Amino acid sequence: MDFLQKFRNVWPGGFAEGAPLDPMGSSYYGVYGYNSILYTIYRVCIRPYITQDTVVLEIGPGRGAWTQTFLKENCLKVYAVDVADPEHTHFWEYVGKDPRAEYIVVQDLKLDKVPDDSIDYFFSFGVFCHLTPEMCEEYVQSLACKMRQGSRGFLMIADFDKYEECLKHASSYSIERFFDGQKRKVWLPTKLAFRYTWKYFRPKMDLEPVSKTREANLSGSAEGCGWYHWGVDRACKALTTSGFEIIERDVEVCARDPLIHFKKL
Repeated sequence: MDFLQKFRNVWPGGFAEGAPLDPMGSSYYGVYGYNSILYTIYRVCIRPYITQDTVVLEIGPGRGAWTQTFLKENCLKVYAVDVADPEHTHFWEYVGKDPRAEYIVVQDLKLDKVPDDSIDYFFSFGVFCHLTPEMCEEYVQSLACKMRQGSRGFLMIADFDKYEECLKHASSYSIERFFDGQKRKVWLPTKLAFRYTWKYFRPKMDLEPVSKTREANLSGSAEGCGWYHWGVDRACKALTTSGFEIIERDVEVCARDPLIHFKKL
């Protein structure tokens, strides 16, 4: 009781570590209190669902960063589906030769080379945003027969409304927040240097604006590949129509883009 008594008078007003719902909130961890969005996605959307018995389907692996993550989580198998040849993406150079990984080059959206009723976990990030809504919906229809009952999926899409909200609230979601002197102790010369850089060079540092009035956006920044608005409402409707249950319309791990969590019924 003497030991516990000490806690009655410490931390007047209650101990406050930080605000858990603040995406850029500070904590007593200081500079060690921040982590990558991609790492957060791994912890929230991948690690809890991958076991040694999990068969994964990934659409658009690119060089294979996420594929490598599934393999390091000791999954049973990964089907990596892409339109580009692995020689072009250097997939095997990055991932390494692994008998659990099967790279499939496709010419359409049918997923014919993936066995029906074989997938326990689906993941795609940074891919469907470059496809038109009609192409996304065809892919979702093809996906339905590939996934087993109860299997999980995480799909990142483009939603211009969320994208624009992110830009409008840069002071809340970006590094600009970190240099707010009222909330953190930042060395004055560093603060002034950042404010100058942010004011005059933000167009080159920041995200480009997008618009629903244009069919393709950001094509110049993606080597000719457009960025197409699908939207959470339309995407979720396509998933439910194809036989999926929406677990979370947006996992909210990324301030710019939605990541939909769904389950095969």
